[in-house]
Amino acid sequence: MQRFFIFLLVSIFAGCSGSKYFKAPQPLPPDTRPIPEPKSRHINIAADAFDRQFTEQVEQSFDLSRQFRNILGQPKQALNVNAMGEVDSSSWFTNRNFMKEMTLEEVAKGPNEGKEPDLNGKWTVIGAKTEGVTPGFRIQDSKGTRFVLKFDPPGYSEMATGAEVVSTKLFHAAGYNAPQNYLVFFHPEILEMGEGVMFTDATGEERAMTRDDLKSILNRIEIQPDGRIRAVASKFIEGKLKGPFKYKGARDDDPNDIVPHQYRRELRGLRVIASWLNHFDTKANNSLDVYTKQKYIKHYLIDFGSTLGSNGDEPMPPTVGYENSFDPHEVGLNLISLGFYVRPYYKNWKVEYPSVGYFTADLFEPQDYKFIQPNPAFELMTNRDGYWGAKIVMSFSDDQIKTAIKQGQYSNPEAADYLFRVIKERRDIVGRYWFEKMNPLDRFELIDRDDGTQVFCFDDLAIEYGLATEEQTSYRYWLLQNGKVIPPAHELQDATCIQLTQLTAPGARSPKSAVENQWAITLETKRNSKKWSKRVTVYFVQDEPFGKFRILGVEREE
Repeated sequence: MQRFFIFLLVSIFAGCSGSKYFKAPQPLPPDTRPIPEPKSRHINIAADAFDRQFTEQVEQSFDLSRQFRNILGQPKQALNVNAMGEVDSSSWFTNRNFMKEMTLEEVAKGPNEGKEPDLNGKWTVIGAKTEGVTPGFRIQDSKGTRFVLKFDPPGYSEMATGAEVVSTKLFHAAGYNAPQNYLVFFHPEILEMGEGVMFTDATGEERAMTRDDLKSILNRIEIQPDGRIRAVASKFIEGKLKGPFKYKGARDDDPNDIVPHQYRRELRGLRVIASWLNHFDTKANNSLDVYTKQKYIKHYLIDFGSTLGSNGDEPMPPTVGYENSFDPHEVGLNLISLGFYVRPYYKNWKVEYPSVGYFTADLFEPQDYKFIQPNPAFELMTNRDGYWGAKIVMSFSDDQIKTAIKQGQYSNPEAADYLFRVIKERRDIVGRYWFEKMNPLDRFELIDRDDGTQVFCFDDLAIEYGLATEEQTSYRYWLLQNGKVIPPAHELQDATCIQLTQLTAPGARSPKSAVENQWAITLETKRNSKKWSKRVTVYFVQDEPFGKFRILGVEREE
């Protein structure tokens, strides 16, 4: 009976899927339209962690629709992608490096606008940073600009501040909104206490902050040999802060927020990009919604001091990327093995450079990377989402990575070189995994030739990014008209362009009406004589019979 029920559901799903015509998704309305000012909100870290670790895991086990979709290999796809499978720029994400390679100057600048704190006057302390694992405080410089100062822990000079700056540059270039983070060096004498600054002390009591409290904070941070303090000055984001965003659901008070966050490709694909840079702490409280002067909500990723090899107040522990903060699987393994089984990542833990912390490409497997707690958007990531994130990771050239690292101002060149090697190796591991799992043909375009014919061309990202060679690669393709294959299959060797005159060659049917003007090319790739890859189908349409073609959209087999 149970098998019959499953078969019935499989039949229903199969019967409802597929169409011989490709239908381009309707574009979403712009999410930068003016809206009434939403209320600020606070997310309880402990309660949110409990929901992620327990409540949502139980809910998922009873979500029959989700279970059957997984059985059928038909997971629910992201809802905010366009016909080409891309994410349009929005208040969440701006297409940058993959769509158009950024210059080294643009990478170095990142989100910064050149307004670092003024070192020629006093900095007034206007508040203490009580959240997070590292001490800090808020200041206002002599020109009235406000910043949050973040520091390195004793014994690990450059570690947290370097990670914050480098990751800011890379996440911004990837396309995400990030704060303006400046690396600064200053003498403590530049600081002065503001009036009426409230402070929550170690006992949890809120009271007026004193000069002694300021000294206590400074005693917990790394001081340079010349007496200066190295810090990241994070400029207050312009607008009104409205609290974190969640990775599930949508804001009820934001009419622009119409796509549930767990179905946004830029949040699902963030799983791949975050794993690359060891950004394990992707909980809601490391995000921020801001009501802009233009009267819409803009969504930021913040706090990158716990990325790469830095855990903020110490080097990354060996469990990062391999275990959640509470991991039932690991707890069970400990019980079964009576604690005698030592995991490989414990054996390899070693801090090569204190300024980098613990960061390695050894044992890195992006598909199995675990974050501090389960993330609703990450858990729904499909192969298409993963491929989208991977091609952004692979878009970073060696020189771009080196440029981002240079902004961290590491005093030891060997440490900077080591950091570059690890980021590069992890980048290529990401690319190799996802470009083997999905067919990495991309950047499809039609080229009009002088003789009036059209050529369809594509890029092979595996070759473009140095993970494969032309000599070991071949392609084959089929022509389709209105979902029907026009035999035979064609092979391409040492070529990534196809003459579209084939679509009107013998064997192709003459269209009877405008609706029968849809064509498609299905492509497969083979490397080193291995099996053929999954398929990519590119759809075309003719505005009039036998007129010029235009690309309608792309579908990727998962």
